[in-house]
Amino acid sequence: MTSAAPLRMIRLLANTFIVFFALGTFGSFIPAIPVLGEVGPLLTANLGPWITILSLVGAVLLFKRWRQTGKRRTLILAALAAFTTSGSATILTRQVAVARTNGVHIDPEQMLLAHSQTDANPPPVTAIYSEYDGQKLPLDIYRPTTGQTALTPIFVYIHGGGWGAETLKQREADYRWFATRGYLVISLEYSLSSEKRHTWNVAEPQLGCALAWIGANAARYGGDTSRLALWGESAGGNLVLNLAYQTNAGSLKPSCAGALPPVRATMALYPVVDPARMYRPVDPLLGPFGRMMGDNYTGGSPEQFPDRYKAIASDTHINAKAPPTLLVVPEEDHLVDPHAAYAFAAKARAAGIETRLIRMPYAEHAFDLRSGNVGNQMVRQVMLQFLEAHGLKH
Repeated sequence: MTSAAPLRMIRLLANTFIVFFALGTFGSFIPAIPVLGEVGPLLTANLGPWITILSLVGAVLLFKRWRQTGKRRTLILAALAAFTTSGSATILTRQVAVARTNGVHIDPEQMLLAHSQTDANPPPVTAIYSEYDGQKLPLDIYRPTTGQTALTPIFVYIHGGGWGAETLKQREADYRWFATRGYLVISLEYSLSSEKRHTWNVAEPQLGCALAWIGANAARYGGDTSRLALWGESAGGNLVLNLAYQTNAGSLKPSCAGALPPVRATMALYPVVDPARMYRPVDPLLGPFGRMMGDNYTGGSPEQFPDRYKAIASDTHINAKAPPTLLVVPEEDHLVDPHAAYAFAAKARAAGIETRLIRMPYAEHAFDLRSGNVGNQMVRQVMLQFLEAHGLKH
């Protein structure tokens, strides 16, 4: 291998990334393109500012090289890098603007490093609230780290994962972020669905049992059960909406005895408000996952089990006693149709429910899961605002 070979390999790798990032940026602007429409927003969510910076550097170097060599291929690559720089910067600017419009300050350092911005905290306290099918059902309790002695608001999280994946550890950095701001954060586990175990009529009663456990025990950990809110994403968003609305209406039937504390607010990120609508999306990449989730959770299709799908649809449970609701929806979600959430928000408002809807442009499903990125910073801060605005200030 000659001394020039490593340089050629570096250039080939750099050129490959330029083309890849350019295609992803193109897909972000035209989300209907198969595969690229999903990949683009995911790249932006995880590498957004770095794509802009690296593409800018690449564009400058390639234009210099083109002026030296005059090669058409180099000019094309330089143009692609310039397009990626401009396009990714536009996406990032739009998303930061939405955050600012909603009263959120985006920390540039945190955005670049995508770190959790939380201090080291003690491990959570784990308790078992119930058992099902030979499986113990735990919950994790993250105590406030502010050193206060008065009872604090309770922020209960229910994880997503299509009702059949992930765990109560899903967003641990976020739990700790809220604990550092004076909240008793409790993350719940529930029985997951599978090809052979359909939990559409199991998960909600179980989680009702967890709420009853919280009502009876949270004060021992410093929690004020009169100031309780729920939050979750995706399938967890479906569960928190259904739980909150049924709890306040008195229609939830927990799987164990105990009084349910009222829910003061509920927050759902890209929630599956209409599982039947998710069952047959047109997206060729994520569509099979939506159908698998519906099959595993309910046992079949909406045509086979219309009553089951109606029972788990969130608009079934809309009522005048439902708590104030925050919805955060990525506009380019290929797994959960964002228009279902828009329709749900309109129905909730028509029923007299205070409903706030935030739409994130150029964003895909799970756009906020990377701790510290633009989406994560926005979601944390708007949820904190929503808690404080509804009497859940620490």
